[in-house]
Amino acid sequence: MRLQLVLIFLLLCFTKPLFSQSYPAEAKTIYTSAVYFDFGKHDLREEADTVLSAIKTFIADKESLRIIITAHTDSIGSLENNLGLSQRRSKSLKSALFEMGIPDSVMTIGNFGETKPSTSNESEIGRQVNRRATIEVIKYPPLTLLEGVVSDSKTGVGLYSMVVLHTKIWQDTLFTDSAGYFSKELPIGLVVGMDAYSKCYYFGNEMTKTGKRNLPVKIKLSPVQNGQTIDLDNLYFVGNKAILLPKSKPELPKILRFMQANPQMKIEVAGHINQPNRPNVAADSPNFILSVNRAKVVHDFLVTNGISTERVSYQGYGNWEMRFPHAVSEKQQALNRRVEMRIVEGGCE
Repeated sequence: MRLQLVLIFLLLCFTKPLFSQSYPAEAKTIYTSAVYFDFGKHDLREEADTVLSAIKTFIADKESLRIIITAHTDSIGSLENNLGLSQRRSKSLKSALFEMGIPDSVMTIGNFGETKPSTSNESEIGRQVNRRATIEVIKYPPLTLLEGVVSDSKTGVGLYSMVVLHTKIWQDTLFTDSAGYFSKELPIGLVVGMDAYSKCYYFGNEMTKTGKRNLPVKIKLSPVQNGQTIDLDNLYFVGNKAILLPKSKPELPKILRFMQANPQMKIEVAGHINQPNRPNVAADSPNFILSVNRAKVVHDFLVTNGISTERVSYQGYGNWEMRFPHAVSEKQQALNRRVEMRIVEGGCE
């Protein structure tokens, strides 16, 4: 019975989420303190005034701050009673801060009852330590508005699209309006990648760094047609192996999203190798098989992630279709060992 109550408690322990962020802020705890309570009580002790005054002084005239209050109890009594006691303790603390002039809008509460002791409840000293409410002051960077428009590269008409915003540690998905417009509040100084997907179009991407004022980002998508061959940019392989270079691995999810955004489309993944200044390799040679295996890397990723085998096939072409038959630079050789996507069916004419 007690285990069931614990599970229910964990679902209900927060009066609202600790972080209701809609942006990838790098939140930092810049101040931490705590107040302690008498057994079974939620009234603030006299010494709490010193703690609260210090917090008020610390946050004065500072912007983009938030206060998180988490309340706790010892383990004496029932789980339900201790949850209620921690709620009263956090409410008392929040009310005191509010009376000191701290806006309700910047304060968030989490109530844990007895479930997160900071030390053992085996002794009275330990139980006293656990009868606490912690106060964290969190700083967020200032925000700015990032705006963009996704449009047809030929006509300039805005496109209803899915836009994936991403950084090294964060990702979010937006949808444009019918005119292709999207916007998002983001921290200033953030390097953001934007990948756009729309039905009947090949995906496009842009990158920007947010500033105090941002010009609208323009992402232009090219329509795809049956029989068209599309280079899978930034998809390069280790020499003589069907192994993607690490910098190329983030491209695979983009191809997957393209297929998901175009459920009517069927494609062939075409693999190529780098064998310049040589005759075409035989179809049963290790080098030709290497080109097949490179195409299979992309094929297998798509199938593993839910794309039907009826929609995606793969084929190797050895060195029969090199971009640079007489390659002399590493860049040219890298472009020879490439993978392409050929639209078999479902392109928009």
